[in-house]
Amino acid sequence: MQDQLKQLKPQIEASVEAAYEVANLALSQVERATELSLAQSKQNAAFAKSQLQAVSELKDPASVFQFVQSQLEASAKYAAGVAATAFELSQEFQAELTELAETQFDAKQAEVNKLIVETLKNAPQGSEAAVAALKQAVDAGNKAVAQARTAAKKSAELAKQGLEQLKANAPQAAKPARRRA
Repeated sequence: MQDQLKQLKPQIEASVEAAYEVANLALSQVERATELSLAQSKQNAAFAKSQLQAVSELKDPASVFQFVQSQLEASAKYAAGVAATAFELSQEFQAELTELAETQFDAKQAEVNKLIVETLKNAPQGSEAAVAALKQAVDAGNKAVAQARTAAKKSAELAKQGLEQLKANAPQAAKPARRRA
């Protein structure tokens, strides 16, 4: 029983360490989201103050209408910027989590491959065909995993490029000009 516990101890410790890393990543994400929310609240307060000051200087209905229209445009552009930032934040978290999962997967895959190779070395005589078939299956599986990883990374890169192109082509929100009375 003690031998079994000794054999399981490294796996349990690795699982606890992986869980701790995931928890740290999640807490880091919460911190970043909170910082984004606070920055957005500060900007909203400053924007509201500037709107109130500008409205108090307006005298005729036509200028009020132009002001409201410009404020709606600026608000829409600002909301798009906040959405893009939130998306980037989630992409960063996903990338960090994916990297952690890949590291864990690589370690486990190496363990399994080593175990298979060791087991195949001890295969009984006359099972060479079965051993060769199993080795081919393991190699094919490893290649499939590598190809899937490459495809996923390429897709993520294309999505990132698309977002960057969208941001580059999106109009930048300009501060509204102050109206004169």
